[in-house]
Amino acid sequence: MKIKRFLLLICVLVFSISFTGCGEPLFSMTPEEEAIITLYASKTVSKFNKNQTTGIANARVKAGELDEPTKPEAVKESPELQDEAEVEYDPETGEPITPTEESEQPVEEISPAEDTSYSLSSAINIEGVNFELDNFDVSTEYKASSTFILTKVKGKKYVVLNIRATNGSDKSVDFSKYKSNSYSLSINGGEKTSAQKTVLPNDLTIFDSTLAAGESKNFVLVFSCDSSSAENITSLALFVTSDDTTRGTKI
Repeated sequence: MKIKRFLLLICVLVFSISFTGCGEPLFSMTPEEEAIITLYASKTVSKFNKNQTTGIANARVKAGELDEPTKPEAVKESPELQDEAEVEYDPETGEPITPTEESEQPVEEISPAEDTSYSLSSAINIEGVNFELDNFDVSTEYKASSTFILTKVKGKKYVVLNIRATNGSDKSVDFSKYKSNSYSLSINGGEKTSAQKTVLPNDLTIFDSTLAAGESKNFVLVFSCDSSSAENITSLALFVTSDDTTRGTKI
């Protein structure tokens, strides 16, 4: 009996040894391939693992329990947050603006640049000298003398103011102190046009000599204006700026 068992054991060992090492070798994989298989296996196990409650699929949820979508609870805002949400802020000052406040519209004031209440003498503002407008001329060319001509410019006309100045004081007046004065003209309340500087000796914009006591002199101011405005003049306003102050007069 012992001999039979011993022979049976030998046969089993021979049989096992004969099949050892059979089969195909294991596949060699790159790290990327191993990561893909690992991820797939972990997802599959997680999906069907009845002992976990979170993951791709909850295996403990019974059929029909998720048929009705759950409604999220409304979050109630605190009164402080509601008040803060209703407050608007001024982008310039950063101060809060309540909805009940109405922004006050500032009353537009006539700026000094548009004030035409001055007389011609007050607008030019040369102490001791009185100014009067003799007349004004409108032309496509301005010929002041045989040697000085302003030629025609397309779409423009020359408006020339002829102004008489009289020194009513008892001393000479030096006009060089007022060379920084600038002059502009508005036709029919439209945009202002700056005076042209010429080489004429009686151009008020460049005159830098003296006017003796009691002396009078004729000056000119030349403006190149749009033809459409200069063809139908109903009003003229002269503006004089000196020391950052502008004074206007209707002429």
